[in-house]
Amino acid sequence: MVLLRGYGHVYDPNAGPGDCSEACLLSDDQFTGVMSTFPGRLREGCEAEIRSQLEWFREVMVQAERQRAQRATRAQSHQALGHVIQHVGQFLSCAAQLEFDWVAEHAPTEAAGALAVFYSFPGRLRALAKSARRKARQGDDAPLRRLADAADHLADQLMRLDEASEDKIRSQLLQNDDYDVRHLADAIRIAQWLELASQNALAISKKRGGPLRQLTRLQVVIWLADLVERYGGTFTHNPYERLRYDGSPQTPAGQFVLKFLQTCTSISPQTVSSMMAAAIRCRNRAGKSEMRTF
Repeated sequence: MVLLRGYGHVYDPNAGPGDCSEACLLSDDQFTGVMSTFPGRLREGCEAEIRSQLEWFREVMVQAERQRAQRATRAQSHQALGHVIQHVGQFLSCAAQLEFDWVAEHAPTEAAGALAVFYSFPGRLRALAKSARRKARQGDDAPLRRLADAADHLADQLMRLDEASEDKIRSQLLQNDDYDVRHLADAIRIAQWLELASQNALAISKKRGGPLRQLTRLQVVIWLADLVERYGGTFTHNPYERLRYDGSPQTPAGQFVLKFLQTCTSISPQTVSSMMAAAIRCRNRAGKSEMRTF
């Protein structure tokens, strides 16, 4: 069996039935449709065991697809990082144009690390904005109003930042305990670190390029290959219909994988064909005798 290195799910072929959530169970019609394409010749009398294993695979797949749907795309993450860079730049520009003797009302009681940028720093920015607006009203001070607006906008952007973008920025921030905000100078210093980290995160993410890897799909196809062979089938792949390239799976194993994956998510035959080819490469590299990693 092949287990993708670093991947969290471990498939136990000896696991009993009833281990997956009810929402991920196959209906009788779904199971009948999937089994109509199952290429294992030793299936007779083993349908209950096969169904239990397929439903476990389906639970892993469905959960991963739900998480993927909630995750920001690379383009969305790049846009979010660009917004952070824009707003932190505006804040720094406004702060550089004036002298404002601001002191946080509630000073930190313990050291704050890089995570504070996303959790406590937005609150400090809002407190700064509130104080700046209050003082601006006393003397009709336009620069202070611009600073207040910039601080609020930066706080808004940090609060709505998606998890993927947050992780990218966090990995580029200085890792120390100097993220306390007591004065305006502290807020400026942290904003400068945030600007540099966001710029680096965006540059690195753009260099990597390409779609996000979908290791769960690949792992499930590998498990399906193991299942087919365990019950006497052959796991092969061919995207050609006779001599014409069709791009969709043509072998019995390919038709089985396509039928099963389409009970889990919306996926095209061409995508399944690519996953089949990738799974075969992985299994060939790892060997089939025992569980191995690659």
